[in-house]
Amino acid sequence: MKPVVFAAALMAAIPLCQSSLEAKVLRVAPPSPVIDLDPHGPNGTLRDTLLANRQIYDPLVEFNNGAPVGRLATAWQQPDPLTWIFTLRKGVKFHDGQAFTSADAAASIERLVKQKGGFAPLWAALDKVETPDAHTLIVRLKEPVGPFLRNVSLLHIVPASSAKEAGDKYGAAIRLPGTGAFKIKTFRPGQILELEANTSYWDKPPTLTGLVIQNIPELTGRVTALLNNEIDLMWFLPDDQVTALKKNPEITVSVAPSALYYYSWFNPQRKPFDDVRVRQALWHAVDVKRVVTDVLPETGEVAGAPISSAVFGFSHRPQYEYSVEKAKKLLTEAGLPNGFTTELQYSPSQGPELEQLALAFISYWSKIGVKVTPAPLENPVWTKNLRDLNWDMTMASNPSFTEDADYTLGRLYTTKRSGYESPEATKHLIAAQRETDQEKRKQIYSAAIDVLWNDAPGIFPAELKAVYAYRKNISNVDFSATYTPRFRGTEAR
Repeated sequence: MKPVVFAAALMAAIPLCQSSLEAKVLRVAPPSPVIDLDPHGPNGTLRDTLLANRQIYDPLVEFNNGAPVGRLATAWQQPDPLTWIFTLRKGVKFHDGQAFTSADAAASIERLVKQKGGFAPLWAALDKVETPDAHTLIVRLKEPVGPFLRNVSLLHIVPASSAKEAGDKYGAAIRLPGTGAFKIKTFRPGQILELEANTSYWDKPPTLTGLVIQNIPELTGRVTALLNNEIDLMWFLPDDQVTALKKNPEITVSVAPSALYYYSWFNPQRKPFDDVRVRQALWHAVDVKRVVTDVLPETGEVAGAPISSAVFGFSHRPQYEYSVEKAKKLLTEAGLPNGFTTELQYSPSQGPELEQLALAFISYWSKIGVKVTPAPLENPVWTKNLRDLNWDMTMASNPSFTEDADYTLGRLYTTKRSGYESPEATKHLIAAQRETDQEKRKQIYSAAIDVLWNDAPGIFPAELKAVYAYRKNISNVDFSATYTPRFRGTEAR
């Protein structure tokens, strides 16, 4: 099946008032729009791209309560540190009718790695892929990879023929068949994605007849749509809305552990943030505990690491002491006794209280002479600037999609993606990547967190709780810790 370039007239938007009770169509409104469905492209790491892809595609394995569970693979083994052998499920078909084989898994890996962006860095140690028969996949590595199965859980499988025809094209113009519980019906990037049930799904077919993921830009609009029965499910709610919705008899609010946290990075590629004393001063200048208590009383808690406590590798550290005196002393030592002027970029869609956090931080920084201009941006603009290191300071939420520290710490702090680099941190993080003994990996991450906490590439104020609000007729909701739930088991009564 050839990739398809979407035309503007592909579809008419589904009316918000359509009853999910009649059609058993689940209507969801994520906090930011789905702009791309390409599972191997540069936007594959966007939360809402992954959300969509988890409905359309299957990986070889998933993780449930920290343990790997077979999906398109029924068994796997590691005969030596550099080799993984997967036995693949038989009788699976793609949405276009093609039978799933090892060639498809191999082609999906190769397409992902070739692109280099997105999730490709997770496969940097790949040597080659072999397919000795239709249902055996052998992955050979150049070096051991401690979180290998976690990384595999983010590999979505497409037909080899489609991967070949896509060639070097990636992005929102590409449509590729999957094997998942839902099939693409229509898609208008940034507006609406309509999926229909895959009634021939190899696993238990969904009871839903379809799924609509639609963009409602404003939080108040999403809440109003939920209350008016125009959508069935939303998430990423601020504390005041959580309190109000809990009192509504038509709405269920569920809170679960989260792999998300807030961060405020400083760009060490730009002065004066290349000086660790400046970065530490900015952290000491903020009363993090008070800000988190005031802004996130129900949906957050004070962070103790640059990852969430729900993520493998977490090791708790005390927050920086709030001290204006210490902050000013550090700035003076850095040659900035009168402070400086800078800018803080953020996208409000990155979190319901993100703007409140940003403005609170800016207020505290003003007390040490650092004048910060708030720069709220649309999410696509913010994302591009982030990747291009086109910022002085930036604030956002960040998930560990694999729920392993390597995805966050190893991916962000060994590749200059945050602008930060440290030989000592890199040494620890690479060691953790290559260690296959999971208990030893925990110890290594503890040492890496020490370095990052002291070097202050940013402030890590809070980890978040996963809050979902949905209509009472909806059940079996997947309370994903990364806000990328799978809806194959969700029901609408």
